[in-house]
Amino acid sequence: MGNHGGGRAAGPDTGARPTGPATGAHHAVRAGRGRSRLPVLLAVLGALVVLVVGVVAGRMTAPGPTEITVAAPAASASPVSGAPAVSHPTMFGEVVRVDSGDEIVVRVDGQEQTVSVLGITAPRLTGPERTTAECGAKAALTFADERLSGQTVTLVPDPTVPEADGQGRRLAYVVLPTQLNYTDAALQAGVVMADTSRKLWYASVFAREQSEAADADRGVWGAPCNATPGSPLPAGT
Repeated sequence: MGNHGGGRAAGPDTGARPTGPATGAHHAVRAGRGRSRLPVLLAVLGALVVLVVGVVAGRMTAPGPTEITVAAPAASASPVSGAPAVSHPTMFGEVVRVDSGDEIVVRVDGQEQTVSVLGITAPRLTGPERTTAECGAKAALTFADERLSGQTVTLVPDPTVPEADGQGRRLAYVVLPTQLNYTDAALQAGVVMADTSRKLWYASVFAREQSEAADADRGVWGAPCNATPGSPLPAGT
């Protein structure tokens, strides 16, 4: 009886499971694994978000094909520095003498060299082979003397011609410290003519500069020479 009564006090077995916290080793291991994986998952998700944001931002800020522009060279000057590389050297020297509007003497590394300026033909002065000067010869000489004498210049070759001509003169463009090509300056002033005897790299530029000067009656294209492009210069001074 005593035992039966104690059984009743305990109440019938209803099959309910304990509701307290798990204490078994199996439950403890599962909880630990969940906590260790969470930081890894968060790091992976964070990296994916950063990657997607970077790609989207890059597409938004990258210039499209129509946004890329290339600056065109100035129409008033020949792009001497843009010439193809050639075997002839580019030299630096000091102009020690001006003989005409298209011929100068330059001291390079202590040696004097006569330079025939490329791209132009100046009116001829009197000399051993000429008894009468061409009109505008003195003006061309004065123009060259004022701009080149005593200047430290760069002698730039042209890829279409030899390093020197049959007279031993160096063939080069003469570039001033201001980066102005003397050939351009002389043609624009109208004191010289464009050289059409050589197929120079910038022949089209020089022809255009001469045409502009002639249209404006500058230099030999105006009074007193009144020269015509393509025709011999009249006699004069």
